[in-house]
Amino acid sequence: MEVAGGAMSELIESACRTMTRLAVSPLALEIDPTGARVLAVMPEDALDTRSRGPYSPDNLPPEAMSVIDWIALLWSVEPERPAFTIEGGGPWPALVLTLPVSRVRVHFMVPEAAPWPYPPDPGNGDLGTHVNLALRFVAGTLERAAGALGAEPPVALSLSYPADPSYEERLAVVHESFHDHLPSVVPTIEVDRSRCTRKQRAAHDEAVRAGAYTDQHVLPLGRSGFTTRVGPACVRDSGG
Repeated sequence: MEVAGGAMSELIESACRTMTRLAVSPLALEIDPTGARVLAVMPEDALDTRSRGPYSPDNLPPEAMSVIDWIALLWSVEPERPAFTIEGGGPWPALVLTLPVSRVRVHFMVPEAAPWPYPPDPGNGDLGTHVNLALRFVAGTLERAAGALGAEPPVALSLSYPADPSYEERLAVVHESFHDHLPSVVPTIEVDRSRCTRKQRAAHDEAVRAGAYTDQHVLPLGRSGFTTRVGPACVRDSGG
């Protein structure tokens, strides 16, 4: 469990493990040497009782309290003790979960306050799984590059959901009954390699190609970047 001061690949795995355990699909995600920060919507069970602020220490939002109880139970057998901060200054409640050892912070919001990067329809329910697969692909490339360099290249990651330029084409070739299950966005992991030397970039490029499966294409992007797909998700470095 100890990841403090560890390699970026360990922090990525820590973030994936946390998101899987919490069953959240990240609306936004940033991972850098300081830690992992996840934006997510509160679980449905916590939203059975709805409230509206302003809140006070004597009037805490039941949504946030429900999430706290749930997470405290999940982590009750773990040596790591989660910390919680309720944000109730506005009309909608929010909750920040901090896992100090894992170096992961999850910011839970209610749907009304969340900046949805994609429509919450049935077709997007599995995108969190694909995000985790793409993140673990990146972690594997960093570990592989460390074999050649002696240490992992210094990178930072961020998640976005740009519109899928091929969505209309894909929509036209699938049966109407599957239209609601076809995501209109591409989960995209941006790998920031701006702090990497030319040697580190080259080693990581080789690690990306070596880690790709048989029919996975790794294409150049920008001046010194790359782009590849991990299932429906994209991993790229825009290359400056």
